[in-house]
Amino acid sequence: MEMRNFLLIILFSSCFHLSAQELEPEFEDLSTNLWLSSYNKFRIAEKLYWAGEMHYRRVGSTNTTPFVDRMAQIYNRHGLNYVVSPNFNFTVGGVLRLNFTPQPGNSDYDPIYIEPRIWHQYLFVLPFPRFMLYNRIRIEHRWKRGSLAAKDEFKFGNRWRYNFYMKIPINGDKLKPGTFYFSPSVELIMQSGKSVVGSFVEDLRLYGNLGYIASPRVSSSMGLMYTTGQNLNDPTLYRRRLIIRLSTYISLDFRKEEQKIPTIKFSD
Repeated sequence: MEMRNFLLIILFSSCFHLSAQELEPEFEDLSTNLWLSSYNKFRIAEKLYWAGEMHYRRVGSTNTTPFVDRMAQIYNRHGLNYVVSPNFNFTVGGVLRLNFTPQPGNSDYDPIYIEPRIWHQYLFVLPFPRFMLYNRIRIEHRWKRGSLAAKDEFKFGNRWRYNFYMKIPINGDKLKPGTFYFSPSVELIMQSGKSVVGSFVEDLRLYGNLGYIASPRVSSSMGLMYTTGQNLNDPTLYRRRLIIRLSTYISLDFRKEEQKIPTIKFSD
């Protein structure tokens, strides 16, 4: 009996070793991208905001022009944001993403093809004496297709995103107008659906940026992000991207003058 158990252990160990060898990851060449973003929040009631985002993205070519060689995507993300308390708010809305062909001039590919999504987000804010800490959970339900004009059809799937980030003032002890801040961020994006077989890690994003708060209504940031994630058709193949990000943040109050509150909380 002991000999049989010993042989079974050896057999299972050998199978695991072979599987590990077969699933050894490979990494694609590093690609470069430029992301320009505008994050806008319009206050329409005491606890209710309209959240609107615009994202303009380009991808570079390693042989010619890095970061800005051709168009990649344009995002329109909108939703209603409800502030439950200073430490928690949630948003529900829709996204329309425009994807541009990976091979301009090739008629086998659609020049532009869409990807609609429904999204909901839950943001937990933890204030500390000298910095702010955020935990963001975002869930997206999307209808995704490839770029081939005659072959690719829409497939439904889900994205499960967790983002941990901070805002740390540099030239002061509070996040207020006139303050520069540093914001480190880590986000894990998982995916699920019928077309996802083994490639559950869509993206792991490591991001650091420097920001400046110009006024209670306007701030901006710039930074560098590195990402890696599994190829949908080959779970052993990982893509790698280096992304320059430039962002602006605008917050406006559309209520009547007598309803406005003079103070504002810097949250997301």
